[in-house]
Order: sequence, then C-alpha cells, then structure tokens
Amino acid sequence: MIKLPDFAPNGAMIKPPPFDKTKKIGIVALAGPMASETLLAGEDFLKSLGYDVLIAPSCFEQDRYLAGTSDEARALDLMMLFAEDEIGAILNMRGGYGSNRLMPYITGFDFAKYAKPFIGYSDITYLHIYLNQHHRLITYHGPMVKDLLKNEPLTLDGYSKTFLAGEPLTLTGVRYLNPPNEVATGLSIGGNLTIVATTLGTAYEVDTRGKILFLEEVGEAPYSVDRLLMQLIYAGKIHDCVGIILGDFAGDDQAGLFETIKGILVPIGKPLAYGIPAGHTSPNLTIPLGALCVLDAAGERIVFE
Repeated sequence: MIKLPDFAPNGAMIKPPPFDKTKKIGIVALAGPMASETLLAGEDFLKSLGYDVLIAPSCFEQDRYLAGTSDEARALDLMMLFAEDEIGAILNMRGGYGSNRLMPYITGFDFAKYAKPFIGYSDITYLHIYLNQHHRLITYHGPMVKDLLKNEPLTLDGYSKTFLAGEPLTLTGVRYLNPPNEVATGLSIGGNLTIVATTLGTAYEVDTRGKILFLEEVGEAPYSVDRLLMQLIYAGKIHDCVGIILGDFAGDDQAGLFETIKGILVPIGKPLAYGIPAGHTSPNLTIPLGALCVLDAAGERIVFE
C-alpha cells in the first residue's frame, strides 16, 4: 500500500482562516464537466453577492465524462488555487466522477501550508477524506455551483456563515433514532456513502475511530444502500465511530430507504441523527468535516465547533 506523507505531524486539525473579501473565490473542476453557460451563470451570481471570482481552466474543458483535458490538469488546477495568494476560498464546480483519479498527482503537495476554505459534496467526498486525514485540514461539505444558483436562503446562509466566515454551526430540532442519554463527541468525517465505501482497502481509506460519521446518498435503491452500509459494517467503520449523522438520502422509495437504514443501523446502538438537509437536496446545508462535533440527543442538537 502507498505510504502517504504526514503534513501535520502534531495531529492538530487546521481550521482555515475566514474568507478575506479582498480575495477571490476560486472555482475548480475536480470531477465531471459542466455546461459553460451554467458555470458562467454561477460566476455572475457570486459576483452579484459581492464576491470576485477566478475560474480554473479545466472548468471549461471536457474529456468524456471528466472535466479538464486530463487528471493531471485538474490536479494542477487544485494545487494552483490552494497556492495562489489571491484565492481566499475554493468552490467545487460539481461532482459526478473523477476526484479519486487526482491522487497520484497531489499526494506530494502540502495543502496544510496553504489552508483555505474548500467546499463541495458528492464525488468531492474523496478529497474531503484525504484533506481531513492526511493534511489535518477542516473542509466543508456543502453547495456547489448549481446549488448556489437555486438562490435558496438556508443554502446561501450556510455557504456564507459556515463556509466563508467559518462560524460555529448548531443544528436544532434534530431527530434521533434510538438515542442514548449521553452525548457523543468526535471529529466529523464522511460524505457520500458510495464514495466513502470506495476508499476501503486503499491508502486513502476513511478512518472512523472515535469520530462522528456523516453519510448522504442519492439515487440508490434500498438494496444498494443496504449493501454499502454492510460493507462499512464488515470493514469495522460503523463499529469504530462514536455516532452517525444521516444527511439526505434522495431516492424513489423513501419509505424503503428509511426502513433499510433503520433496520441496519439502529441495532448497533450508536447515537443516530437523521433527516439533516445536506447532500443532493435543497436546502443543502454546509457541514464542517474534520471539525469537533457533538451529538446531543437529549437537547435535539448537533454542534460543530
């Protein structure tokens, strides 16, 4: 297995500084392509909110189902935006597929040296786990270009406050399944269920020991979610975590999905928060990853510090 360098040997998580409004938001394409018209509409929308924008070259290019001209080109764009001083925050253009293909080109780059807010979801989960675990960098699971274009108030509020300003986040009125009396505390980790599962057996495998595992999914049938959750259970990832947060699980059979998830996870006895509007949904809340997280079932809260 590949031995990855440790860019933060003291083990402390690194919270990126709040976005400096004198700098630009960089848009990067790490996975699938997007129509230029949509991308430019997103740029115009961010400018209407008062932000200056820089779009990385790969955002305008496409190779089959991937953005950019190559994996290396997308990786270079990512490293460029992190290293470039005029960029104050990094917004992923979209998910799709392709983030895992960047790993051979970025594993020698010290992202922690250029800590700045980084946001995205879906396929971007691969980068979240990598940046959280190997660079100790707090990142943000949240809206991308199309999500922002919906102009949904809660989505935009989380984007500006949690992502750009780096404010602590408290979710209230949170529902729990089989809630224990005590609170659970740990660093948050995770993202899209399918992508989390694809890290298993690799050098980039998710480490859930003592952590709060956040999961969301879209378009998967109950049997598929069953298979993915069982994979995490057999790999010890559910046993190792101290609590679970379930984001949105969009699909045609909502009742079947809920019963499947409940039937698998409730008997394990972990604190289990569910129904959080985060992921492939609107509103799409911004969830810090790598941050200290408290599951407070009695108080019906989740606190990210």
